Amino acid sequence: MLKKTNAVLGLAIIAVFLIHIIYEIYAYLTFYYNPVLTKAIAYTALGTAGLHVLLSIYIVFFMHDRGNGMKYPALNVRTLLQRISAAAIVPLMIVHMNMFSILGMTSEAARPLFFLALAVQALFYADVFLHIGLSTGNALITLGIITSEKARKKAGIIVWTICGILFITALVIITRTQLAMFSGGAA
Repeated sequence: MLKKTNAVLGLAIIAVFLIHIIYEIYAYLTFYYNPVLTKAIAYTALGTAGLHVLLSIYIVFFMHDRGNGMKYPALNVRTLLQRISAAAIVPLMIVHMNMFSILGMTSEAARPLFFLALAVQALFYADVFLHIGLSTGNALITLGIITSEKARKKAGIIVWTICGILFITALVIITRTQLAMFSGGAA
């Protein structure tokens, strides 16, 4: 039951994240900023992700692989990547949540931090989309929505394609706009 609940939370955070990233891409393209809407979407994503993280930690450490190890070597790499990407999201999110403060530093001494922050943000986007790509199929299987390997592969192609397109779009549009906004127009 907890695995199914966590799968629903995982799919919910993916949906909220997709709303968040699509809205952010739109906002950066049009220079439209609605702080109430932005924060409402972001905090909904953060709260849902927090619940998902806590439940995931509980399942991994108190229910799932405890003492048994993972029995399927081909899936071990995927599971390991899924868990590493999940753990990496947390520290990368801290930078992501503070991007405007970091980018707004105007001193010449803060210049390396500016470009480091943009690089960390790129890693954040890559990590989130990697985690989504690795996790979506598992959630759909856990919920019984996907029941065959053929359906899993089809879903995987769709999910990875969407993740790739959104990653490149977000990276280019958001980074380019942030460069223009905070580095004196050099985009």
